[in-house]
Amino acid sequence: MFQNNPLLAQLKQELHEQTPRVEGIVRAHEKGFGFLDVDNKKSYFIPVAKMKKVCNGDKVSGAVISNNGKETFEPECLIESALQKFIGKVGFQDRAMVIYPENMPANFAIRCKVHNQVSEKLKEDDWVVAMLTSHPLQEKSNHFFAEITRFVADSNSPYQLWLKTLARYDLETVPPHTEVLEINDAELNNRQDLTDVNFFTIDSEDTEDMDDAITVSKNEHGHYQLMVAIADPTAYILQDSALDNIAKIRNFTTYLPDFNIPMLPKELANELCSLKANQKRPAMICKINIDQAGNMITDDITFMPAWVASKAKLTYRNVSDFLENSNELATNNPSIKQQLSWLADLANIRIIWRQTHALVFKDNGDYRFDLNENRQVKSIIKETRRIANHIVEEVMILANQALTLQLQNKIGFGIFNIHAGFDNKYIEQVLNFLNDNGITEFDKESLLSFDGYVKLRRMIDNIPFLATRLRKFQSPADFSIEPKPHFGLGFDAYATWTSPIRKYGDMINHRLIKAYIRLQELIPPDKEQLKTMNERRKMLRFAERDMAENLYAQYLSDKIGESYTAEIIDINRGGARVRLCDIGAFAFVPLSMIHSVKEEITTLPDEGIIKIENKVCYKLADIISVVIHQVKSENQSIIVKLANNKE
Repeated sequence: MFQNNPLLAQLKQELHEQTPRVEGIVRAHEKGFGFLDVDNKKSYFIPVAKMKKVCNGDKVSGAVISNNGKETFEPECLIESALQKFIGKVGFQDRAMVIYPENMPANFAIRCKVHNQVSEKLKEDDWVVAMLTSHPLQEKSNHFFAEITRFVADSNSPYQLWLKTLARYDLETVPPHTEVLEINDAELNNRQDLTDVNFFTIDSEDTEDMDDAITVSKNEHGHYQLMVAIADPTAYILQDSALDNIAKIRNFTTYLPDFNIPMLPKELANELCSLKANQKRPAMICKINIDQAGNMITDDITFMPAWVASKAKLTYRNVSDFLENSNELATNNPSIKQQLSWLADLANIRIIWRQTHALVFKDNGDYRFDLNENRQVKSIIKETRRIANHIVEEVMILANQALTLQLQNKIGFGIFNIHAGFDNKYIEQVLNFLNDNGITEFDKESLLSFDGYVKLRRMIDNIPFLATRLRKFQSPADFSIEPKPHFGLGFDAYATWTSPIRKYGDMINHRLIKAYIRLQELIPPDKEQLKTMNERRKMLRFAERDMAENLYAQYLSDKIGESYTAEIIDINRGGARVRLCDIGAFAFVPLSMIHSVKEEITTLPDEGIIKIENKVCYKLADIISVVIHQVKSENQSIIVKLANNKE
């Protein structure tokens, strides 16, 4: 009787138009209900029955339903699914295969099928990659469904954590495969034979892809005559060859704790191009002269292809022990011992030079995970940067500065590393923060300029509170074909070429230098390559972050109640983010674990301080003592509380 009734249809349409509508992000709860987060302040409850139409992280729109003074959200339209391509764990329900996506409530299962290209026989708890093919809010669909497209890791694989992380960011898990590799005939000609020169390498104990070697002498004027040999994979890899196209996609070697995936085949990275001791290898050489004040003599720089044979593989630890403690050096070559003494002096001179003419980053040290045979974390080792690290760093910066001049003045383009200082959208906040802290000599224009940024950095780098607060207002690093400033390093331009085994951009710069030397056509790099380099670098950083968070959570899970020294690195409305100084883990201190009376504690994130009873008690860069309170396995977050409250 009421079917097709135009009055009823009109009434429904009017009710629909009068019902408030919102859009936001779904936040699921383990108990089955959820919330729609519209913004930082407003959320709507989603009942269990309606949550069956959505999943955690979905961006949706729908109606706000009012009933007896209570508002609930009813999803109607999918804007963007949180599950498109995702990884998850295989399970079985009533003999049907399902997949449990990561970062979803534990009971959220999706029925699925297996793509015919997946050859593995899948078992309970295996990890896979899947594509969502059906969503309840899509047309002609009333349920979730997915297709498994790739096997990731066996349920009991000790490498499961690493393989899951790589799959999450669509990164390769194995080195490139290639046929027999031979040096190109053209690369055999016009290479200077420097195999008698006393080059040597300084690397970590387990490094196999050694891409730089050094030799140095001093002349009668006290000038340092430095030669840097850089491995030459472009001697083997023709531009636009199959192997070159693989490197173009990978862009970088992937470094995860105790698990590296090389950009190039291992036969190249670890053997044919690696500057191994007493092995003849093709290399690109840069000759640089540096005066006693650390100035590079810019009109006396030479690049050339050569053959070299390193005379020793030295390690950072051994070289530092030799120079700092007079320990035995792992070579009897008297020339190398003398060279190391000169290089230590040169490194110190150059650090002072950079403090005056550029910028030097704060030395925070590095952290290394020590794993057992089951790939569980035994310990976390903090490695301070010693004289050998400074030698290699300063020599590589010199070599890269030399290349930058060559690209700037003689070629005009290349792959440049750039950094624009403060992000323009934050400049008002930066200015206000500086004024509030008594620094009034800058305006917006000067803060956005290269000279102004460098001047400010020199002023605040020894004031941890200011340096930490301003760090979050900086723009990200980028790449450019044209020379542009690198504000963070304090150089008006900066390009690299010293890691061609590990970075595709360095391979491009090698080819440009060779083409210039050989009077060949100079072709600018492809701008699209810069986008893929930037995106890949971002994915690698995400993967490194995820691995670290997982390993830290694993390591600290049985250390509840243990104390650590920590530095406050961020303050937000909910509390303080800290870094544990001895192991490098990031953790969070909720306000309730800083002070028990909620009404008496206030956070001022823009000022980087926490007040208790209107008195500043904590600020950015403060060193505090904390106790591990909880490790949340669902998101690898670490919650700590103050060891002693500062009342």
